[in-house]
Amino acid sequence: MGCDGLAVRLQAALEAAIDAQGLPGAAAAVDLGACSFRGAAGMADIETKTPVKPGDLFRVGSITKTFISTLVLMLRAEGELSLDDDVSTYVEGVPGGEQITIRQILNHTSGLFNYTNSHDFLSAVDADPTRVWMPEELVAFSAAEPPYFEPGRDFEYSNTNYILAGLIVEAVSGEPVVELLHKRILEPAGLASTYLDGAEPAVPGLVRGYGSYDGALVDTTSAVDPSSAWTSGGLVSNADDLTTFFVRLLDGGLLGPAELAEMTTGVDALSADLLEYGLGLAQRASPVGTTYGHGGSMWGFVAASFHAVERDAAITVLVNHEDGDAERIVDDLAQILNLP
Repeated sequence: MGCDGLAVRLQAALEAAIDAQGLPGAAAAVDLGACSFRGAAGMADIETKTPVKPGDLFRVGSITKTFISTLVLMLRAEGELSLDDDVSTYVEGVPGGEQITIRQILNHTSGLFNYTNSHDFLSAVDADPTRVWMPEELVAFSAAEPPYFEPGRDFEYSNTNYILAGLIVEAVSGEPVVELLHKRILEPAGLASTYLDGAEPAVPGLVRGYGSYDGALVDTTSAVDPSSAWTSGGLVSNADDLTTFFVRLLDGGLLGPAELAEMTTGVDALSADLLEYGLGLAQRASPVGTTYGHGGSMWGFVAASFHAVERDAAITVLVNHEDGDAERIVDDLAQILNLP
């Protein structure tokens, strides 16, 4: 199948997927060897009936974690920190922080309570969705709850871990994390459509995000201030930028061999969807073989971006509905790559 025929099939599969899930819209990027597809389907704004375009921006939630882990590993490569350093060396106010290592926050084996599951946090957001949050306030919600387990004893995904990772990056570098993102990753990789929402001026082109309530689509784009996610999930990006990022990362364009080996060494994620979780990087089975990448969700948005290095296949899917299944659409598109 030539590149043109592949693009036609991928576009049809993307349209069928959003119809099957009842989604407002989606954008996708697929690279397979020399073939490249950038597609979109559905609506970016249902009120104005504006269609999604392939380059439109979406909130990408926890895909942010891979970017932040990359920064930590860059600092490690320069000898600025060790993955075995304890968290309390860099951040105050973390219960048991002297027993929690940087490695454990990056691979979610710290045991720290997930602040986004805190009743007090959710109540505060509900009371004032426009409130701007400081990272230390988010950590405090976690600190007020008992840990899930002793550090290193288990795996439990916690957004608190990556708020701490952001604070550690700033403490070690002496620079705002948003500046390091641009200097170390976004500019070298040419990711002009990616930014940390709430921490810098927005790049134009964000689509509207939606949720379903009482059988109707509700615009939840501004349901909460993006500072509530910060380095655990605050990035905005597009499908092309994310695909470029994961390909460059996993092909060794951002990290050296030692750091990339650390990042891809995983622990059992205890999930049917994931094989292992490394340092801000998930390993997942797919129709094109084992892939590395990350998924993410944010009010009104769901995202997934994965790269199968051995197949030279990379797929990103961005959805503007918080109940969408972006990873399922990644698999739908991956099935197309296996067709003769």
